[in-house]
Amino acid sequence: MASVVLPVRRRLASGGALVLLSLGAAVSGHAVDSLQGRIGTITGDDWKVTGLSFSVRFDAPRLRGKVRIDALELPSAGFLFADVIIDCGHVALSAAEFGCLSAEFTVDVPGVGRETFPGEAIYERETGTTRFALEDISIAEGRASLRGSATETSVDIEISGDGLELADLAGIAQQFASEPPGFSATGKGSITGSFRLRDGGLSHVSLTTELTDAAVSNEDGTLVTDAMHALVDLSVDSDGDRWQFEIDVTANAGEAYIEPVYTNLGENAVSFGAEGGVTDDLTDFELTVFTLTQGSLIDMTGNLHASMQAGTENASFSGSIELRDSSIDTIYSGLFQVLLAGTVVGDLQTGGTVDGTARFENNAISGIDLALRDLNLDDRQDRFAIYGLNGFLHWHGDPATAEQSRLSWGSGSAYNIPFGPGELEARLGGDDFHLSKPLRIPTMGGALLLKQLELNDFGTESASGLLDAELEPIQLGRLTSAFGWPAFSGSLSGELPLLQYDGGVITVGGSLTASAFDGDIEFANLRLEEPLGLAPRLYGDLRLRRLDLERLTDTFSFGLIQGRLSGDVSGLEMTAWRPVAMDLHLYTPPGDPARRRISQRAVENLASVGGGGAAAALSTGFMKFFEEFSYSSIGIRCVLKDGTCTMSGVGPAGDGPFGQGYYIVKGSGLPRINVVGYRHQVSWNTLIQQLDSITASGGPVVN
Repeated sequence: MASVVLPVRRRLASGGALVLLSLGAAVSGHAVDSLQGRIGTITGDDWKVTGLSFSVRFDAPRLRGKVRIDALELPSAGFLFADVIIDCGHVALSAAEFGCLSAEFTVDVPGVGRETFPGEAIYERETGTTRFALEDISIAEGRASLRGSATETSVDIEISGDGLELADLAGIAQQFASEPPGFSATGKGSITGSFRLRDGGLSHVSLTTELTDAAVSNEDGTLVTDAMHALVDLSVDSDGDRWQFEIDVTANAGEAYIEPVYTNLGENAVSFGAEGGVTDDLTDFELTVFTLTQGSLIDMTGNLHASMQAGTENASFSGSIELRDSSIDTIYSGLFQVLLAGTVVGDLQTGGTVDGTARFENNAISGIDLALRDLNLDDRQDRFAIYGLNGFLHWHGDPATAEQSRLSWGSGSAYNIPFGPGELEARLGGDDFHLSKPLRIPTMGGALLLKQLELNDFGTESASGLLDAELEPIQLGRLTSAFGWPAFSGSLSGELPLLQYDGGVITVGGSLTASAFDGDIEFANLRLEEPLGLAPRLYGDLRLRRLDLERLTDTFSFGLIQGRLSGDVSGLEMTAWRPVAMDLHLYTPPGDPARRRISQRAVENLASVGGGGAAAALSTGFMKFFEEFSYSSIGIRCVLKDGTCTMSGVGPAGDGPFGQGYYIVKGSGLPRINVVGYRHQVSWNTLIQQLDSITASGGPVVN
């Protein structure tokens, strides 16, 4: 028995060629039963073999061989395999190629451990190409295979795997990452694909992946999936310093949250496709085109370009999005609701569809052109609502290029004030809004007619505007009910003097006058702060002159009072349309010649508001036989502060059964009766509730 040992210690360009030459010389020149050799290093542009030793035995029916490699590196892909053993069940030798067939490969797989699996390797002498195939590799609780070819300048690899546990794959990925990936994953996956290494770098990747019951999340919670089923196709090519890619994703089961978007994939499958490119240093990213569909809810396409200054986190985004017949509810709840949280439009119920385009440049929206169909926007806080909104909305960043917008609606409300159908024509550009023609908004049996409306620099500290309007007669009862006040009868109408908006404050250029209950009402010193904020604040003074009390109480269910009533509300302050401070004084006008009579029921109700006096007298003695009484004056005063009214009336009434009193009604003539109040401090909410109860029941509630 004889053998040949070939110790080779030099750095060689092609190990396969040297092996063939050595074998050929040994076999032709000697009768030997084995051949052994060692090669220190074999390198190519994209791979490196260190410490390769081999042996071939000739004493069997067919040649057998064994190869051991200390380290096999693919630097461009970041792979390193140590202590690789290849046991060749059949060594095939010919003038054209050298083959290691029916082989078993044993290798330390990073993150997996030492594995043994079948395969083969064949070296082509003429082309210098080594082809290899590794089968039935046990990895991540599943099975995988690896095929490919290698030359001195390139490596091509095809992979496939099935039944792979995502949690184990994530652990394997950590072995090749310079930093921990920062995510966790469970579920199953399968994969097919290919890699190409050229000229010392990765030049192509093509992958098709299927995920089943996948639950993936990152440390920040900005990406979370649960029970997801998805198909992913990815193709990436390098043209030097830039990568071009194509990706298609379809997900039809489970749930996903990618901040700020949430979607139920089982209810509406999502399909996403994109083409684009990114530089090696990630400073320039472009989606030349992308499409996103979600069932029948969203149909979107567009493009995106993002650039980042090297060494900083400052990014600039530009692009456009086109919507085609998409659900406004899906767009709002899935994207904008998170971004708008805490604003006046952050909690809406929505419906309807929209299509159109939106453009943005340098991180700012530069234009919007939308077609709206049957939109419903309903604030869950009951601040506003609009139903059946249709039309075209155009907004351009440059006011000089503003186009005409036309919108119509069926109904709506603002702070419990209902309004009917209307049609709006306006121009929107930059931060400006200009009403193109008068707008009539039906409301509460009348209408608000906007003759002129201009807003400039809206949303900025220098915002300003003008409003010229007219109020056609509206029902006072519906207005006061909207404010949470006791219902009044009659109507309110008048001219709105020119309103000016400046710095978040609306002021009235003069007084607002109106006629109601055969008397006059004047609003003066009106000022409205933050009208579009979460809690608008209204300031002003109100003067009532010679209102007909009989008309006022006729449908008020308070009891009949004849005569005239004047009043002053000074220092009025309202927050979110509810009074928080004022000095309210109602009284009989001095020298009023009108007949002054008050019914027994009105006496009882006024007595209950004041906390006693007169109510008991009506049920005893001869007073119970009278339905009406004469009076000389009526007066009541409420100074509201910190939710409490300090009460007083026409004047002091001295000590009584309940303490120091004040006249609410001062009697005169026959029959006459005095109504005295004894409650000096009353909660405003309690007072309103009591008046509501009186008007609802038609009788007094004594507390």
